[in-house]
Amino acid sequence: MRTVLLSALALTMIGTGCSSFKMAVSDDLKPAYDEYTVKGRQGILIKQKMSFGEYSTNTVHRSWTKGYSGRTGIGLGDPVRQEWINIISVNYINKKQTIRYEMNSGSQQSEVYCVSRFNAEDLEIGPRPNSILNIGMDIMGVGGKSSSLYYVQIFASSKDQQPWELVLDNQAAQALPNKYVGKLAKSASEYYTIVPVSKVESKGKTGNTLLGAVGFEFRNAQGKAIAAVSLIDKGMVYLGKTTAEERFLLANACTALLLQEVIG
Repeated sequence: MRTVLLSALALTMIGTGCSSFKMAVSDDLKPAYDEYTVKGRQGILIKQKMSFGEYSTNTVHRSWTKGYSGRTGIGLGDPVRQEWINIISVNYINKKQTIRYEMNSGSQQSEVYCVSRFNAEDLEIGPRPNSILNIGMDIMGVGGKSSSLYYVQIFASSKDQQPWELVLDNQAAQALPNKYVGKLAKSASEYYTIVPVSKVESKGKTGNTLLGAVGFEFRNAQGKAIAAVSLIDKGMVYLGKTTAEERFLLANACTALLLQEVIG
């Protein structure tokens, strides 16, 4: 994915002659949003920590033991919570195509699990009618054949037993940035769409990249963009003026997208 993005940016620079640029923010976000520069995305990734604004992760861990949980109060003794974590195949864990991290923002704390480049058919889905992997694949046009899927579980609260699930097909997002839509969902009625962004701006001018996407925006069920993440250079996060809980969830989702290259 990083190679594709770099190619896209190089083509953009050649086409526009711009020496510096950043991802263009959606009109929905422009009236009221906070813009954060990301720290910790680049450089030495051993004991990596990422932060922006009031949001920060603990050390990002590559891979984890099946059934792991570091969350106080839920953890290993919670069979429901453990069932969700265990849908990620041991095969991927052993290949170190997974990461986990916790994010903090004041009194809020999350626990997040990510796995890269998997086939949907390889997941041990089971009888979970509310899982995004059961309700969303056909809607998103992903199906079970793609091998470039990125899957994330976000337990955004210590009370959560069911995670928010994120599914993104990186190949489709780069090949069809104007058509592809990913998903962040907890149920059929609680969801956000993830839309590739292929516009950049420099010196007050906005233009399209010549290939692929440079970031993603999150739109609520009403189709309004309320957050975005730029994958250019160190990364940027844009959070709309919503509730603290919603901002925290979307901060976790943006972080997961920023960390893709670590496990790619």
